[in-house]
Amino acid sequence: MGVWVMSLQEWSAVAQILASVVGIPSLIFVGIQVNLMTKTVKATSSQAHSAMYHSHSAAIVDNSTGFASLWQQGLQGVAALSDEERARFFAFVGSLLRFFESARIQWLRKQLYREHWRGIEQQAGYLAKQTGIQDFWRERRDWHCAEFQSWFGSLIAAE
Repeated sequence: MGVWVMSLQEWSAVAQILASVVGIPSLIFVGIQVNLMTKTVKATSSQAHSAMYHSHSAAIVDNSTGFASLWQQGLQGVAALSDEERARFFAFVGSLLRFFESARIQWLRKQLYREHWRGIEQQAGYLAKQTGIQDFWRERRDWHCAEFQSWFGSLIAAE
């Protein structure tokens, strides 16, 4: 009986096979980690959007500054508002639309849960039909990115 001796080339082939077999589980692990990271980013984005929306709605709900009635009047149109009221209304609408714009960009980049996006989309659609929001949009739409201008403009046009 002879002893079988492997050549250096044969050992190299065995090493390559073993390396590729060991590499497959590590690639699977990396894939799982990327998937978990994506879920974490979405959850964080959705939580941040919820917190930001809460702070916006708090300005209307907390009527200590009389903003709730100003909001109602402003939604009807800005023509009847004083300069100060118009400035307050426009500042709030600008901030609210910036919130929607941020959500739109995160949605397009797949960083926001569909459920949160649908809620934002419905609210934006409702607001786009309000005369005061349209007044703001005619004057200040250029403050927003082209993508958001196109999307929100289509909500206004869908009246």
